[in-house]
Amino acid sequence: MKIAIFISGSILFAVLFACSSESVSEKKTLAVKSRLEYQELVINSHKAYLEKEKRRIDHFVDSLGIDFTATQSGLRFAVLSSSNSEDSLIPGDVAVIDYTLTLLNGDTAYQSIVGKPQEFIVNMDNVEAGLHEGVQKLAVGDRAILILPAHLAHGITGDQAAIPIQSPVVYYLSLLAKK
Repeated sequence: MKIAIFISGSILFAVLFACSSESVSEKKTLAVKSRLEYQELVINSHKAYLEKEKRRIDHFVDSLGIDFTATQSGLRFAVLSSSNSEDSLIPGDVAVIDYTLTLLNGDTAYQSIVGKPQEFIVNMDNVEAGLHEGVQKLAVGDRAILILPAHLAHGITGDQAAIPIQSPVVYYLSLLAKK
């Protein structure tokens, strides 16, 4: 079990290290004397990445000029149009949404098909953790923007299709109904 944890940490560090903004031609040698020192190095590397991601999201939020609410998990959301409904979602409800999913640079990754909204069971279906959290902050009929940091979206690996590794994503969505 200890080896699996160590390998997992090695992969995490390798990916974080490879995704840094340094030139590919620069090479660094890591001189790690102990497992504890290695773990500290991985933790500090991850903290640096999270701070960089936070700055990117802050810049994006500032560019929109909209007041967002941030949750403890890192999700940010803004209700663009409130339905004034008190009909909210709880775990187990089926959320029915229309959405456009973009990257922070504005590139559209995915969107629902017109006339065919997406449905998912809140806190049960295999959609982004941030989407589960976000729809529970809305009422049926609301239009909103959700900004999901990478750990609430597609994580360290992306989705191997339209979402690159370690990418925050933005949902522009309408909560149409609950079932």
